[in-house]
Amino acid sequence: MQQPNLAPVPELYVSYESAQKLKVEAADLISWDLTPRQICDLELLMNGGFNPLKGFLNEADYTSVVDTMRLADGTLWPMPITLDVSEKFAESLELGQDIALRDQEGVILATMTVTDRWTPDKSHEAAKVFGADDIAHPAVNYLHHTAGKVYLGGPVTGIQQPVHYDFRGRRDTPNELRALFRKLG
Repeated sequence: MQQPNLAPVPELYVSYESAQKLKVEAADLISWDLTPRQICDLELLMNGGFNPLKGFLNEADYTSVVDTMRLADGTLWPMPITLDVSEKFAESLELGQDIALRDQEGVILATMTVTDRWTPDKSHEAAKVFGADDIAHPAVNYLHHTAGKVYLGGPVTGIQQPVHYDFRGRRDTPNELRALFRKLG
């Protein structure tokens, strides 16, 4: 039986010292207040749960994932991981600009370099990803009626994990789980 690969999963967090410096610098950046759903995606990006992604999908990767379930480089990836924002916020940004990503209490969790900005065809996304453009499907309904109209893509630099007040004993990162698996043999 082949042993599973238990090498550490790459995370997107900077060191504690770098995070303290980056937090101060990020306070001056334009910021986006993340929705609870976006916080979940960001956390999985930062802790390696969405490895090999290094941030929210750029337009080329998004298009490829929607159409072929693969990143533009051919790597299997089944779902678009996107940062959806309002048109007004998207219009205020320049490509290449860094933004701060904040939780609902205003805490800066990460920064992101905006490399891509586009307005997706959500009907096409719904049909390809969820099998139908039918708002009876909760994810399609969310896509059309809750998610922002514009997507931003770009690499993320993690500053700190989101704070959770529930299920604290069940929030292991991929690397924490790998360490547990090694310990259990």
